Amino acid sequence: MKRCLLSCLVAPLFVFSQNDPPPNGNLVDIGGYKLHIDIKGKGSPAVVMIAGSQAFSVDWSLVMPGISGITQVCTYDRPALAWSDPGPMPRTFDQDIYELHTLLHKSGVKPPYILVGHSLGGIIARLFEKKYPTEVKGLVLVDATSEDAVLFMNGKIQRLRTFSQNRTNPPVKTKPDTSTKIPAMKDLEEMWKMMGEPKTESPFDRLPKKFQEQRIWAMRQPKFLLADNGPYWADEFSAMYADSLYSLGNKPIYVLSSGRDAFSKNTDSAMKAIWLEKLEQKEKMSNLSSNSKHIITTKSGHEIHLEEPELVINAIKEVIMAVRTGKPLKD
Repeated sequence: MKRCLLSCLVAPLFVFSQNDPPPNGNLVDIGGYKLHIDIKGKGSPAVVMIAGSQAFSVDWSLVMPGISGITQVCTYDRPALAWSDPGPMPRTFDQDIYELHTLLHKSGVKPPYILVGHSLGGIIARLFEKKYPTEVKGLVLVDATSEDAVLFMNGKIQRLRTFSQNRTNPPVKTKPDTSTKIPAMKDLEEMWKMMGEPKTESPFDRLPKKFQEQRIWAMRQPKFLLADNGPYWADEFSAMYADSLYSLGNKPIYVLSSGRDAFSKNTDSAMKAIWLEKLEQKEKMSNLSSNSKHIITTKSGHEIHLEEPELVINAIKEVIMAVRTGKPLKD
């Protein structure tokens, strides 16, 4: 978990300069701070795309056009990402869910929703559905993170939920306060010394040049250091893992998993075991509903929506059809 909060400037709202790229969508005030949302198409159910940790709305650019012709679809940037202001601190999934729900309401994106979550966005999608089950009619989980996930932390692979301190999340905040502080540029430069300056690497080079440039710009903003800073994640993962009664009933859920590294001849045995466990976790996600489908692709890594966008588009279309007709997902 790479986080270091730093010598900071107290300034909850981000000030754009004339050299910044204009937002692709709209900036919506949700309570003293604005979030960026890009809405295309018309129709119901509305498809809401949720990016992974420190990822951006533009990362869905290869998927969005394939859906906007058949229904309303939107993607957004969580606080401190791209055009969105930094939001209240500390960051929790409860805060993320409140912000997304408020953003959709204020933007006129009405339920029912199909939530499409990539990586950490899959966690947010599932918890959003749990809080607003009558508003969410289906899920598409794109190589989504499991609450039992292992991550590379402190130089070794560790299971995040085991670091839980059994803490209760702090109350959701409806506006930034003095806890919301934008790091100085020198803090971002210190991170670059350790990790390198932002650049476009595969598979993000599959995006149109405009969106590649927007991603680089977004990662060069000091506020980026605040994005998805989750001090309660271990506690939240642990609580999800312990909830053995959680079920989606027969709500359609489509799970897409990357199996490229799990089945590659070039993956060593230790890493292969980790990748195979990830696939088992994804299968458990599909078992949350009696109306589910799980596809494993060996052609993509983690960013399936960039490497095989048609696979994601087709999954979303199947869930849209299941929601509209009330019929089960196709075998």
